[in-house]
Amino acid sequence: MGSDERKPDVKPAKRTLLDRLIARTSHLPLLARITLHAINILLIAGIDVGIVHLTVGNDWPVLIPLVGLLVSHNMLVFYGTVYWALPNFFYKRRLGWLTLISLLTFWGAYLLNRTAIFNVEPTLPKATQYITRIQSILGPAGIFGCFISLRVFLWNFAFTLVAPLIPLGIKIMQGTMIFRQKQFDLKRNRLLLDRDNTLLKMNFLKAQVSPHFLFNTLNSIYSRMIDVDDQGADLVLRLAELMRYNLYEANVARVPLGREMDYLKSYVILEQARHGHQLAVSFNSSAVPTPTGCLIAPLILSAFVENAFKHGIKSAAGGAYILIDAHLEKNVLRFVVENSLNRGLTITTARRAGGVGLANVHKRLDIQYAGRYTVTHDITDDYYRVVLQLELDAVSEKAGSDPTLAV
Repeated sequence: MGSDERKPDVKPAKRTLLDRLIARTSHLPLLARITLHAINILLIAGIDVGIVHLTVGNDWPVLIPLVGLLVSHNMLVFYGTVYWALPNFFYKRRLGWLTLISLLTFWGAYLLNRTAIFNVEPTLPKATQYITRIQSILGPAGIFGCFISLRVFLWNFAFTLVAPLIPLGIKIMQGTMIFRQKQFDLKRNRLLLDRDNTLLKMNFLKAQVSPHFLFNTLNSIYSRMIDVDDQGADLVLRLAELMRYNLYEANVARVPLGREMDYLKSYVILEQARHGHQLAVSFNSSAVPTPTGCLIAPLILSAFVENAFKHGIKSAAGGAYILIDAHLEKNVLRFVVENSLNRGLTITTARRAGGVGLANVHKRLDIQYAGRYTVTHDITDDYYRVVLQLELDAVSEKAGSDPTLAV
């Protein structure tokens, strides 16, 4: 990338003290979270005990059931709100459902409280006086009293929500800030992604200039050489075809088998011209009809051929050769590549020379032809041979029905 290109100025946001506090409290260790839950439960239970004790004193037949009732539904209100209502309704802005659930929860708590008040039997004067007074308020109000009487509403609110209100408020504030921080980070990541996509598009468009320039140059060289050196002009033309195939035709999931064979033939001719008489090359694809009616993953065969040229010449002292044979029967392709080896090479060296360059093609075969191919390797003192048997796709199976062919 040139130094004259300016990236969009998307600076990382500075983390304030509040942001760091939120990050720390949202990723606490397990023991710390358990401790905070224990403190929260003790706080709510302590407030409930205090409220009931202030109203009924030490009248245990009344104190114990009321405290148990309050602690139970206060825990339900707190944890139900924090771990169910807020994530599913409040943060997703489903406020209508949240309002309905809140009203039903408030009404359910009122029915439980009302039932408890009418079923306890106080023994001490203070408790008797309080229970009698509350019963006189709740009785006329009926089962919907928390919605039609202000006194009943306030009593039920104080009796039900005072204890969990403080920790719930803290938790809502923390959760809201974390949610807003995540939303901010998401927007920022989208901006960074848009920036990267824009830069990729710019680089792609710029990259298109070089191949066009090179193709035009090769065409100019070809037109100048055609009358002077027919063989040289043919090599230039084949080089242009190889580049065009790599750049514009091999970016799909499947190509016609005949097109892949044409590519291999041009590649072999160029390599043979480069190495001259020090290399004997035999390329036989006569058993592959044209057209074949079969499709193959592009450049899946070329890796075997490139590997032979790369290591066969290097490892053979003299009289180097490469044999390539392609045979198609129905839709099963048998592709054989054999290259000479130096007699002085060990089996380990030969295996390493033949195998390193094939790692990627094995991965591609596993992904694209799982269960539909076999690869066998044969290594001797004189040669290295690889045999690929591959079940190909028919044109009628893929070309007209698979929309994923284009990448």
